[in-house]
Amino acid sequence: MPANCNKFEQHPQLSRSLTKRQLSLSATETKARAKDLAAIAGCTTLAFVLYLNTLNAGFVYDDRRAILGNADVTGAAASLPQLLHNDYWGTPLMDSGSHGSWRPLCVLSFRLNFQLSQGTPFAFHLANLLLHCLATALVMLVARTLLATRAALLATGALFAAHPVHTEAVAGVVGRADLGSCVCCLLAYLAYAQHMQHRDWQTLALTLLLALAALLCKETGIVTLLLCGLSDLLRSEHSKQRLRSLSVLLAAMLSTLYGRLMLLPRPSVSFSTADNPAAHESCWWTRTLTFLYLPVVNLQLLLWPQLLSFDWGMDAIPRIRTLWDARNLLSVALYGSLLTLGCKAMRLHARSSCPSLGYADMASISLPLLRRLGGNSCQAWHELLCACQLSQLPPSRKLKTPTMQCPVPESAAEATLYVALSFLVLPFLPASNLFLHVGFVLAERVLYLPSVGYCLLFGLGFGKLWQRFRAISSKRLLLCCLTFLLCALSLRTVQRNRDWHTEEQLFGSAIAVNPPKALANLGSILSAQGRYEEAKLALEAAIGQRANMADAHFNLGIVHQQQQNFNAAIPYYRRAIQLRPQLAVAHLNLATSLLASNQSRDEEAASVLLTAARLPGHGVRDRKAHEEARCSAYLQLSALQRARGMPQQAVELLHESLAALHSPQQRATLHQRLAALHMQLEQWTEAEQQQHLALQLQPQQGAVYVSYGQTLARNCSRHAEAELWFKRALELSPHDPSAHHHYADFLEQQQRPEQALKYRLRAASLAPTNYALQAAVADALRALNRLAEAELWYRHAAALHPQAAHAHANLGAILQMRGRRQQAVECYRKALQLQPGHATSRANLAQLNVNIDVVT
Repeated sequence: MPANCNKFEQHPQLSRSLTKRQLSLSATETKARAKDLAAIAGCTTLAFVLYLNTLNAGFVYDDRRAILGNADVTGAAASLPQLLHNDYWGTPLMDSGSHGSWRPLCVLSFRLNFQLSQGTPFAFHLANLLLHCLATALVMLVARTLLATRAALLATGALFAAHPVHTEAVAGVVGRADLGSCVCCLLAYLAYAQHMQHRDWQTLALTLLLALAALLCKETGIVTLLLCGLSDLLRSEHSKQRLRSLSVLLAAMLSTLYGRLMLLPRPSVSFSTADNPAAHESCWWTRTLTFLYLPVVNLQLLLWPQLLSFDWGMDAIPRIRTLWDARNLLSVALYGSLLTLGCKAMRLHARSSCPSLGYADMASISLPLLRRLGGNSCQAWHELLCACQLSQLPPSRKLKTPTMQCPVPESAAEATLYVALSFLVLPFLPASNLFLHVGFVLAERVLYLPSVGYCLLFGLGFGKLWQRFRAISSKRLLLCCLTFLLCALSLRTVQRNRDWHTEEQLFGSAIAVNPPKALANLGSILSAQGRYEEAKLALEAAIGQRANMADAHFNLGIVHQQQQNFNAAIPYYRRAIQLRPQLAVAHLNLATSLLASNQSRDEEAASVLLTAARLPGHGVRDRKAHEEARCSAYLQLSALQRARGMPQQAVELLHESLAALHSPQQRATLHQRLAALHMQLEQWTEAEQQQHLALQLQPQQGAVYVSYGQTLARNCSRHAEAELWFKRALELSPHDPSAHHHYADFLEQQQRPEQALKYRLRAASLAPTNYALQAAVADALRALNRLAEAELWYRHAAALHPQAAHAHANLGAILQMRGRRQQAVECYRKALQLQPGHATSRANLAQLNVNIDVVT
């Protein structure tokens, strides 16, 4: 054995000096680790602070359907395993209207959130915020394995924490699918990074488990294993262990892909033209050029996130119809750059697969390896000394000691570049429309995981500049530029978060990007708030932008219907049905308007209701709303037939509805209506049978007992029994205002007004914003001749529903009874302004000898 191989035994002084240097370097590493952790904590705190103003937001846009209208989330579904059979929105995967998005892990998190918080938005937004903070920390841990400087690490983490394009994923509750998938993907990548060092089965199994979790959160998680494999190819040397790991990754990815595409039910999803116009473009050339351009738009959002929108459908991004469109140059530049980098990556992999190591190269590998295995710093090896040790030797020995440089492979920066590009490109591909069509043109929340790659690229470039600039002044200037950029992005993020507080703000913020969709949705929200004139303006503007929007015509019909202008509502409902024949609720409202406008049109209304009741609903997105509209159509049609003196036909219709509808709640309602019809026909046995069937379907629902009590109350000999059922309903549903309200109705029928008032007040306190219940209290007080109190309740009711003519007419009537003639006239005038044909106001003004023509 050569003498120099036992250097430490022959030179004890050198051994002691190296031990001291080991301790010094160990302390340095500890300080460096502490600084890295401080940087991670700082960026995570930045992410938390910037999104704090999302915590007081409500459920907006898709949140309502995915959370409040999803039985899998609210717990109304039969069992927890039902999550595996339904899509993200609670629709069965085999339903023709299913979106096809299978994300059971994310839906499970929603369900836990709902049970722990009773469905309050705060808890959902807090969970999203914490997930974003966790994702920020994980991005920095990933950057720590790829980037060389702490400045690059800070730049990467801060940019990810502050980027405004993340707002949709964090502020919108449905963005949790993207957050969860990103977190699981990053955890899987970190686990595989550990596996690349040790090649053990435990970290490989953990990688596969986390990759599966990413897929169960969102479909884009399928690329997790591909990211891990590419990182392995680019950053590690060829070996049998690497080949084994890559083989396992490939087998797992193919198995997962097969299971997702072949074993799970796949509905025949047909997205509308408005959602993805380019996908329905008949010209192959236009379709191809447009889809090739969409990644450029996504990249522009990452580079300059000033113009953001909740929806990019319709014509928000004009289609490219000619080769001479200037936007094609951007597409060529993007794909040319990616192709060039791809070729360089292949050459890098070819070089790394066929290494040629000399003596110095072997030393550059062996010294760090000895350090890693032994926990020591780089030591002398065959009379070579690492440069990091050379810096600590006395000046007299530096010139005499053979040295080598600490190993920084020339291809390391290139490998980092290509890994970052993989993070940017691969997660975006499933939603790019390049391989399969999806239900949107562009969605900002889809960029959450690809933005990891963008931030890594930014950090890599910032780190290169930081290393190149030697002067302190240059580094300060670079820090100032970074600070200015982060401040600008942070301000935009906070501003964008406010847009997601309410639907009115959200839709208003998108008018510049997608005017027809934004105006139509804004009009719907304004209509729901009772701001009918503003809603009318917004909806008419939306139709002017895009005349074939069924929802806009339907909502404009609702506005006219709410204003009691039924003749104006009818053509809008007809147009909505023409544009979307399966829109059952439009048929339902059309029939209501027909009956309200002219009683002689009941035959036409009956035909419309029958059509609505029998609509199959093929391809409808919201199956629950469609079935509810069908049930309402059956109920209204049976009521119409009953009013026309044809109760037997009404009974037959309800039996038909029981065969067509399957929801327990709807079937219970239908049985109750059948019971009422049998009572009218004095078929007492059949009526009780129907009530018992309703009770079997919903034994814990107080409303069913209320219905039974109302049925029995019609039989004078069974009033005592009916009251027992009302009391049973109150026991089951003590906080249900309708139970108290209907029991009060029963007590008034029994000439017990003082007791009835007690339950009226209880119902009003349980629903303080319900106009009908507040007005019922006022009516009860008026009947007891307590006019002063009745006036207060009428004023309260009118304040709740200021756009309702009858609210002002009722207030005018009580003022008239109290002798306040002028105030009563003002109330009647207000009622006639809201509804010029209001009969009660006209009659009362005539009693007061007020000229009606002058009033109107």
